[in-house]
Amino acid sequence: MRTFTFYAEGEEPKDVEALGFRRAVKSFQGGSKAKQVRVEWEAKKGGMYEKLQMLPLGRSKKLGK
Repeated sequence: MRTFTFYAEGEEPKDVEALGFRRAVKSFQGGSKAKQVRVEWEAKKGGMYEKLQMLPLGRSKKLGK
């Protein structure tokens, strides 16, 4: 499992352990009202990565229900 660190505006950084990026974002977005979040994680080969992710993440067809 990898550790993903989420930085949302006005909130403390939160660490989430998940198998992949998508699963980590989905578990984080349920408890956050942020529309945009910065995510940092370390890859298997050792590189540090950072991504600015818009929330919510998922199928827009299902999110509208």
